[in-house]
Amino acid sequence: MRNSSLSYLPSTLVIDVPEIDEQHAGLFEQLETFKVSCIDHNAYQADEAEALFATLEAHCRTEERLARQSGLDFSGHGEKHRLMLRGIRKMLNDMEKPGGDVFSLIRYVDYWFERHIQEEDRNLGINLRQAAFAEVGEQFADEFLEQRVSG
Repeated sequence: MRNSSLSYLPSTLVIDVPEIDEQHAGLFEQLETFKVSCIDHNAYQADEAEALFATLEAHCRTEERLARQSGLDFSGHGEKHRLMLRGIRKMLNDMEKPGGDVFSLIRYVDYWFERHIQEEDRNLGINLRQAAFAEVGEQFADEFLEQRVSG
């Protein structure tokens, strides 16, 4: 991920989990590139839309992996991902039909990204940082107790 991608992520949407923030920035950059391409060509750009969808799927897997590694319950958050992915997939499929509106698709994805980060990922970030802090504290306590016992 290029550092320039981070300029696509508004500071209000930074959750202070670098891997996730970088992916969010990349998703916003990719969405902006898709939007510009559709405007420039005055048409839906299926390859770019599919690439954006694949990036979004990978991002959802990243969040799930980080939550699982931290021992967090991700079931509710994961269900929101699945619903969103199904909704976007349906919109992508509908783009092949007459009357498909690429700009409605772009608005939906943009709105969903922003709202999801504010309502779900911000809390995920807090929980991931708390889990990491607890793990570091536990390691410190174990080392401290080990030193006392052996000392």
